[in-house]
Amino acid sequence: MRLSPRRLPGVNLLDRYIMRHFVLGLLPVMLLLLILFSFLALAEELEAVGEGVFTQMDAFAVVLYTAPRRMVDLLPVTALLGGLIGMGALANHQELIAARVAGMSRPRLTRPVLIVTVFLALCAMGLQSFVIPAMEREANELRARTLMETQVDQGGKLEFWTRSGDRFVRVNEVRYGRLLADIEVYSTDAEGRLQRMVQAQQASISGVDNWLLQDVIVTTIDGLVTHEEQREELLWPGLLSASQAAILVLPLEALAPLDLARLIEFQQRNGLDTHRLRVVFWQQVSIAVAVIGMGLLSLPLLLGSIRSIPAGQRVVIGGFVGMVFYLLQQLTGHLAGLFNLHPPTTILMPALVLLVASVYAQFVDHERRRRARRRAARRLRRGLA
Repeated sequence: MRLSPRRLPGVNLLDRYIMRHFVLGLLPVMLLLLILFSFLALAEELEAVGEGVFTQMDAFAVVLYTAPRRMVDLLPVTALLGGLIGMGALANHQELIAARVAGMSRPRLTRPVLIVTVFLALCAMGLQSFVIPAMEREANELRARTLMETQVDQGGKLEFWTRSGDRFVRVNEVRYGRLLADIEVYSTDAEGRLQRMVQAQQASISGVDNWLLQDVIVTTIDGLVTHEEQREELLWPGLLSASQAAILVLPLEALAPLDLARLIEFQQRNGLDTHRLRVVFWQQVSIAVAVIGMGLLSLPLLLGSIRSIPAGQRVVIGGFVGMVFYLLQQLTGHLAGLFNLHPPTTILMPALVLLVASVYAQFVDHERRRRARRRAARRLRRGLA
């Protein structure tokens, strides 16, 4: 999707000029951070090379497939640093001062920055909803090559086969990225004869290493005699190992917001805990708010320090602010999970405070100058009188 300022109503030449510099500062920052964090991810994936049929090329492909999720996580910090670098060039050449002298207020200069940041927030939501889940599934399929007795066939319809001891598990569908559906479990004796078959409509993770199967049919085979039993629920510890489950089940952070909302609704209907799901959902929402707040924050940092702070120092300050905010976001997520705090309030608070502070900084100087002009006009009128 391409941002075209020419098609936006009310966007003049100066707006397009500022927007272009903002984007030109954003791209190298995103590329640099993405390369850095991708190398760290690659080092982790290379540790699995040699397990099963997992190769170095598979490790590189996994890093490539998981890059969109890293991009979204880095987007708030990138918006701040990109704004400082891109529009810092305008400040260094006194172009922002010239715009202010020409009569452009801070709120007026904020408009092109707001347009770009809103567009970036929409891009983040689009990546979260459509690109990241699909890419993570491809990465999981490649990771399946580390397990010798596991096969995943994505051709047309998912078909997952795995073996654990004397048990064979077949999964035909994964819903919302986390719920297994149409499951069959075959148990055999020491001689390989089928002893029991379990069929379930769906299964979900319940606690640590536990799976809750629903709408279950258990068929026991004793020679030529079979016995069938139906159960509404069946708790099965260790149905899949952690590595096997990781191939089918997407990380919560990789789920689309809509899938998360549906999964929360499903868990609530079945009386299951949804706190962790709600924490991740509001963390995804907070990224869009943080992108706008971080992008807007770059302007007051520039306008308040055009003459006093060098460009390199501004970038260092922006990097420090971005790092502190990123750590604060992670901390609020962990605190909300550990202490069962209200997720919307706890997680959105830093992003909303940042956004309000950024918006306030745009208008406080404008309001101060307007009051100063009014006082000067009143003094002038009194002097003329």
